[in-house]
Amino acid sequence: MATRTRSWLPPSLGAGLLWLVLSSCSAPPEPGQSQTKVDDCLRNVNLDRLPALLKHCDAVVEAFPEHPQPRNERALLLKLAGKPQEACRESLKAAALVKEGKHPVDALMRDEIDLRRRNCIRLTTDRAAAAPSAVAADAPAEPGRD
Repeated sequence: MATRTRSWLPPSLGAGLLWLVLSSCSAPPEPGQSQTKVDDCLRNVNLDRLPALLKHCDAVVEAFPEHPQPRNERALLLKLAGKPQEACRESLKAAALVKEGKHPVDALMRDEIDLRRRNCIRLTTDRAAAAPSAVAADAPAEPGRD
């Protein structure tokens, strides 16, 4: 009898971690190029050093303030640091930057940013929907209301 195991990672986090591993395999900068690159936030990630990684990522966002990728990567780090509200702010800003279109991003990055944006909206809406209603579930509807 086979036992069924349940994944401990949500699909969006698993996809983010996969992207993290794949994106960290890039070559060092050529001589004369800037040391800070748009994809530097998630380079050499070690979760034991999360505060230092966030500080480094802050510098990357500062170097590329209008590029959506560093903000998206900072959103992932903030989520891993247990700061979901800050992560959502970054995700929504990254989505707005994609919409502006000043810095084109590839389709995979665009999808990831949109997934995080929708997740943040869903979480906010779910929280509001979970609030107790003032009307009892078994109370009759008011006349004249549909």
